[in-house]
Amino acid sequence: MTGDFNLFDHPAFGDDTNPNPGRERVRIIIFGSKEVVRATIHDAHLKGFRRVDSWSPLLPTPDPGVFMSISTEYRVMR
Repeated sequence: MTGDFNLFDHPAFGDDTNPNPGRERVRIIIFGSKEVVRATIHDAHLKGFRRVDSWSPLLPTPDPGVFMSISTEYRVMR
């Protein structure tokens, strides 16, 4: 990526307030063309890795033709 783009400033990251005490937020990001990102999301779902509805809408990046999607889930920390 180029320029002053800061991924962590993107609204999809939201604030860091944890509404789930005892659980920690985990984010996974996919970068690629719209088609590849969508296909990867569906592959992850078919493999039982992440639900399709856990991913953000496709988000543009500063690189032409490159998009991203972010999945956020919470994991129990022991």
